[in-house]
Amino acid sequence: MTPSIKAVLFDKDGTLIDFRATWVAAYRGVTEELAEKAGGGRELADRLLRRAGYDPDTDSFAEDSPLLWATCDLVTALWAADPALEHLGDVHGVVQEHFGDHRRYPPVPIGDLPGLLERLRSRRLSLGIATMDSTEKARATAASLGIEEHFDFIVGADAGHGCKPEPGMVHAFCEAVGCEPAETLVVGDSRADLAMARNAGCGAAVAVRTGGTPDRLLAELADVVIEDVQELDALLDRLAA
Repeated sequence: MTPSIKAVLFDKDGTLIDFRATWVAAYRGVTEELAEKAGGGRELADRLLRRAGYDPDTDSFAEDSPLLWATCDLVTALWAADPALEHLGDVHGVVQEHFGDHRRYPPVPIGDLPGLLERLRSRRLSLGIATMDSTEKARATAASLGIEEHFDFIVGADAGHGCKPEPGMVHAFCEAVGCEPAETLVVGDSRADLAMARNAGCGAAVAVRTGGTPDRLLAELADVVIEDVQELDALLDRLAA
């Protein structure tokens, strides 16, 4: 890793936002509604969750679960392909309604995010968010948590820079803030985040344990694995030493 870090690019869900506290409830809620509309009940709801790589009995995710990293459209396509939902007219609309409902599923921050971001700003670091969610939802989440003003750059998978693990969002961030990928630290909770950092040639790929990806899979791609984003201060101090 390089000590000359000038910018930090964050993933959103599972990194800045507590993944389980925020998203597991949404996954359960949307599959329950889809199952109800299809007349399948709890058994169908659980089948839809398992289809997307989440076991509701053990509260665990498969290593390749798209719920850990993929776009809303990809997850919707998986559920819509279930034979029990073939007759439903608007699976995508139901999914979008749940995934965008901050009142029903309020985003839970990882610790004191305003305080953390202010400290990072005091280090003269440029800050950004790159998510597989939409840009609009990413901005809405940041605004609801009172942290949008701290970011120079916020984009989702719909912004035209490609999807993770492609490097496009990193390159767009670096162009926007005037730094090189080698001067950029990427922080994420999934292998897609870390692979994006690798593919872009970033100075460091930092994994956090606040998502659903097992440590051993994070460690294969990360330069370092930390508990959560609140440990960034200490990490940056170590890098600068």
